[in-house]
Amino acid sequence: MAFNIGLSGIRAAATDLEVTGNNVANASTTGFKQSRAEFADVFTTTILGTGTTPVGSGVLVDNVRQEFSQGNISGTGNALDMAVDGTGFFILNDQGTESYTRAGVFGLDKDGFVVANSGARVQGYEANDTGVVNGVLGDLQIVIGNQPPALTSRVSSILNLDASELVKQELGQRLVSNGLAIANPDSGIAADTSSTFATVNQPTTAGTRTDHTFDGVGSIDWGTDAQFTTPNATLAMGIDLDPLDGTGIQTIAIPAVAAAASQTQMITDVLSAIQLELDTAFGINEFEATTDPVDYANALPGTVSFSLERVGFDATAGIGFGISSPTGDWTNVIGTLASATVTTAAAGANLFVGSNPLTADLRSIPGTPTTTRTVATPPLSMTDFIAGGAAVLTGTAAGPFDLSGANTITVQVQVTDNLGTTSTTNVVLDNTTGGTAAATTLAEVEAAFTAALGADVVATQPPLTFTGTGGNENGGTIALVPTVETGITLSTLGFSSSNRLNIGTADITPNNIFNIQVTGPTTADDSAAWNITVPANSYATLDDLAAAVQTEIDLLIGATGIAGRVQVEGVGGQLLFTNTEVGAGYATVLTQHSTYLPTADAASSYSSLGFNNMFSITGTDDIDKTNSFRINLTVPAPDTDGRSGTTTITLDEDFRSVQQVAASINRQISSLDSEAFIGVRAEAIEIEPNVVPPEYKLQFVATESGEASIITITEFIASGADVTVDELYGLIQVDEDDNSLLTLGIEGVTNEYPETQVTLTDPDGIETVLTIPEDSEANATASIFNRQPGITASASTTATVTQSGYNSPGNNLKLTVNGQALTSTSLEDLAEEINSYFSTTLPGFDAQIDDGGDLVINNTIGRDILIEITSPTVTDSIVVTGSANAGPVVLGGTATADSAVAVGGTIEFILNEDYSLSSPVPAISGIFGALSADEFEDFVINSFDPDNQDTYNHATSTTIYDSLGNSHIMTQFFVKEPSDPTRPTEENIWAMYVRIDGQDVGDPDSTLTFPENLAPTSARFELFFNSDGSLDELTSGEFYVTNWDPIDESGEATGSLSSVNILEGGLPLTEPATSSNFQIFLDGSTQFASAFSVTEVSQNGFTTGRLTGLEIDSDGLMFARFTNGQAQVLGQVALASFKNPEGLNPLGATSWGETFESGGATVGSPRTGTFGNLRSSALEDSNVDLSEELVGLIIAQRNFQASAKTIETSDTVTQTIIQL
Repeated sequence: MAFNIGLSGIRAAATDLEVTGNNVANASTTGFKQSRAEFADVFTTTILGTGTTPVGSGVLVDNVRQEFSQGNISGTGNALDMAVDGTGFFILNDQGTESYTRAGVFGLDKDGFVVANSGARVQGYEANDTGVVNGVLGDLQIVIGNQPPALTSRVSSILNLDASELVKQELGQRLVSNGLAIANPDSGIAADTSSTFATVNQPTTAGTRTDHTFDGVGSIDWGTDAQFTTPNATLAMGIDLDPLDGTGIQTIAIPAVAAAASQTQMITDVLSAIQLELDTAFGINEFEATTDPVDYANALPGTVSFSLERVGFDATAGIGFGISSPTGDWTNVIGTLASATVTTAAAGANLFVGSNPLTADLRSIPGTPTTTRTVATPPLSMTDFIAGGAAVLTGTAAGPFDLSGANTITVQVQVTDNLGTTSTTNVVLDNTTGGTAAATTLAEVEAAFTAALGADVVATQPPLTFTGTGGNENGGTIALVPTVETGITLSTLGFSSSNRLNIGTADITPNNIFNIQVTGPTTADDSAAWNITVPANSYATLDDLAAAVQTEIDLLIGATGIAGRVQVEGVGGQLLFTNTEVGAGYATVLTQHSTYLPTADAASSYSSLGFNNMFSITGTDDIDKTNSFRINLTVPAPDTDGRSGTTTITLDEDFRSVQQVAASINRQISSLDSEAFIGVRAEAIEIEPNVVPPEYKLQFVATESGEASIITITEFIASGADVTVDELYGLIQVDEDDNSLLTLGIEGVTNEYPETQVTLTDPDGIETVLTIPEDSEANATASIFNRQPGITASASTTATVTQSGYNSPGNNLKLTVNGQALTSTSLEDLAEEINSYFSTTLPGFDAQIDDGGDLVINNTIGRDILIEITSPTVTDSIVVTGSANAGPVVLGGTATADSAVAVGGTIEFILNEDYSLSSPVPAISGIFGALSADEFEDFVINSFDPDNQDTYNHATSTTIYDSLGNSHIMTQFFVKEPSDPTRPTEENIWAMYVRIDGQDVGDPDSTLTFPENLAPTSARFELFFNSDGSLDELTSGEFYVTNWDPIDESGEATGSLSSVNILEGGLPLTEPATSSNFQIFLDGSTQFASAFSVTEVSQNGFTTGRLTGLEIDSDGLMFARFTNGQAQVLGQVALASFKNPEGLNPLGATSWGETFESGGATVGSPRTGTFGNLRSSALEDSNVDLSEELVGLIIAQRNFQASAKTIETSDTVTQTIIQL
């Protein structure tokens, strides 16, 4: 019995282990529900019962129960993954067999059905096209293409209109300029021209003057003739002079000249008298009376001849002159005509042309001084002469000396002077030297040396001393050399081996002396030659040494001194001498000191300073090309602004082109202050006929066009020594005698509107006088008034080319409109061509052909219209008209006819309430009429204009759609209306204007004539608000848009449903729509005293949409999302529940089948009844608790081991019993 009980325990433990193992194996299975093994004990019974002490028979598996508790829910990101959060099973159908699952791992099959991994289809409720779920259980299928568009039939807005906004409309006045000057055509030339002064030709060099010099036989020498040397007064004289320029012979009468105080003054007076008469007869810079040489003051005494020369422009052009018929004192003062030497004129050569062009260098360049510098750095220690000393050898012995017998000594005395010359003398001392040989005295020894030595050394005693003598002894050397010593030595005489050589001290020669002189162009300019001694000193720097030299130089004053004529500096380690006088003729000459002895020392100092090797840079002479000429401008009277004037021009550049000359002149004019400035500019123009390379000449142009101002170029002056007036004339090319060089400016056509004043009066009676400048265009005049409060102005211009007056049989006539050349030759083509330039060169212009065939040209902004004609056919012509009150003008038709016409614009004035215009000056003849009351008309200001934000208070836009899904912009404009005296009970009125794509959409006005009665009008709706700020919906009524015909960006119809207006039966709206009509709802809108705001805007249209994704909400509704922002309900997932879910039959694949024990399925929608929520993009995990299952495994193992032990024990007992 116990054995069987143990076996039942093992069987039970094995089953428990299987259940637990299955749970563990499916711990990661989506939607898996764990099971548990339930056990029951077993008792053996008979018909007699179990007895009083029954013993059980083991254990059996009573049930394996499933636990349908909620598992954890994890997100997946897959829209078709679903999890039930709460009660319920997904319903699956596999070919008619239904099953239930909590594993929401779903996808789509090829037919779009939502299926589980097993292929079973998920069950739910289908939705119709409007998204209504039908409640019939079936397979869920997703079949979606593009979503069709929907026409907007309803637009709803909730907004607040600011009750504190002011009414923008007011009642003002309108005035159109109606003076006689308005649109009165002015004919003439097209544009103003400026006065110009043209020069003659390409700039040239000065050329060669024609010169009559009276220096031959029969001429008077003004340097020696008594007429001038005495001097004596001259008598009247004269001569005939032919300038050879076509003007004919002029007689030059020269009055008598009084005797002067000097010969020089007499020459000057005679020249001045002749020059005055020449200038009077021909003008300045035509002829010059001078002498040869010109500088006669410095030429005296010497030959001075009178010379008459052609100067100025004519000289550069190579024009000569002739003289004849001398009268009066001419031959006595000047000489006979035959005595004159004539130099023939030659024209100047062209400047700035060719491969190696000539230039005009008019630079005045200051001269530079001569500089002389040392090559090496001079010593900084300056010393005077310091005497040295001769060599001296002094003995120490006093004697007597034993020279008896064979005792003897020979001493060689060597003397070397400071020049390196050595003399040698041998002196013998023996028994013959003294009176007593054995006791020869020191004096006797000295006498022996003295007798033997020459003049370059002397011996003295006592003590015995040798001293160098002569002119070069200082620094010399004395040496004593014993050549024979017998019985006596040189040491015995007192000269030990260390006392036999002596060197004297050499003289220190000076290095601070030199000679300096400044030389000039002539000997009269030379200074004296000055000896300089620089103070002895050790100078710290070269600058200090230079300053010491400068100090010595500055002491040398006087007529021949050099003080102030030389500057000394230390530069770059060198001593630099600079002449203060500029020019190549000046120099600084440095030599050795001229009086210092010995001269060798002077030479040594000169070389020590480095002055024997100097480097010089010769100076340059001044180049003085000072010159000037005048540019004069005279403007027509009255010159109220004082623009007439004159300015002096100076040329100081190396000119290489005419353009450079013009630029130089213009820079000088531009640099003038406002008082001195003149309105003239210089420019380089190409000479015609054109050549290669091109040649240019100067032209002077008045900057103010349209007036006959006069430009003259005068007063050419060459005051510099290195320039002649002919060079200026050659460069500028001005011929004062040629009046044809000046071309006066001409005023082009204008609107001829006079300067006008008018008075603007505001509501407070304050008057403002406005001034309109002369010839102001209409748009400019409008701008002046637009800057004033209370008035606005606009302008437009119209000119007409009449068909009857258009005369060009050969189609040669060409028109230019406001600078744009036109190529068309017919009025129709001209209109089309003008319109083609509207957005480019002719902004604001349009043209059309009127009913009479005339070409009407308009400018919508009020610019003057300027028409110019050109034609090779002289007889071609046109007729142009402006205002109806002005006569026509004819252009062309003759060679001298006008070729251009200008037509001014008309100005429209809108005056705000209580503003007025009055007192025009001039009245009637100008821009304005008399400004009487009948010229003004009432005008509503700020009436609604969608293009003018000042005419409405608020606006908001909404996107709507036509039946093809095209988007359009609907804009609602809100305008606060003024109180209407005719409707005193209706206050707080606003007008709402509606436009779509910038177009009016109001119903046509049937009261108009055809075709105007077909055009859309402004869609206007009145909004009435109650006193509490709420919209009075009853009074306001309903708002329908019934005249919207959708168009694309190019203005073409889109092909969608179009409008049916009210007269055509467009209301009520139908479903589905048969027109583009729609309704606007403003329910809930308010008028409070707060800022305009839009709380809500919606409309029910949309464009075509493409599927972008699926969504499933918590109610199980499946939505398709589209690119147009719309969502469509596709169906709803169904759920099933059971009274006893533990009774469900597991079918595998985490699904269950219905059984009798489970009861029938209750089917419904998520979140209804007892059903839980549906979670999309999520899955329910298994409800297995692994830690609990692991504990269960341990328990099952322990139970198994215990049951096995029972069997083992039972077996042991049985064996024991058997063995008994």
